[in-house]
Amino acid sequence: MSKLLSHTIFFVFIQLAVVIADPASDIASIGLLPTQKPAQTLSKERNPFVRRETKVAATTNNQETEERQLRALLGRMSVTGFIRGQDSTKVLLQNLILKKGGTLPPLIENQTEQLIVAKITENQVEIDFVQTDEDASPRKILIPINLQPQVEIHATAPPPAKALPKGIKVTPVHSTNSPPVETGKL
Repeated sequence: MSKLLSHTIFFVFIQLAVVIADPASDIASIGLLPTQKPAQTLSKERNPFVRRETKVAATTNNQETEERQLRALLGRMSVTGFIRGQDSTKVLLQNLILKKGGTLPPLIENQTEQLIVAKITENQVEIDFVQTDEDASPRKILIPINLQPQVEIHATAPPPAKALPKGIKVTPVHSTNSPPVETGKL
């Protein structure tokens, strides 16, 4: 063993023997005991991990959540029909028939907000939240009207399962009522 290691082990052994022989000297070597420690005041900073909720904040969060849910739901819906009559214009929003001044039925469970159709133009439907407080800013949902046909999936025809015999050619005919015309020899 190295000389330094043997001296260190001997020194630790001597200190251990002194502590075992005199317990009072051990307490003195510790320094500060828990009972002697002074009380410590914590800083006045707010703990960011504590949940602080009041009843007013809870109702505000609930209303915001309900408004967000309604906006998300109506944002996912698309206008599927539009008709302009003599006295009114109606829009088919998924399965809801909307007309100016009409109220929407509850769209989510336990809905407390009321929605009314404020305006219908050729380009959009404006839905307003019914306000109980006249000083509050108006809340609106705008739903665009786009009735142009759109191709969402373009499916290509699979390759023919079996090649036609030599000399037979199929030419497509534009009429949907007549079968394909075959030309060539059989």
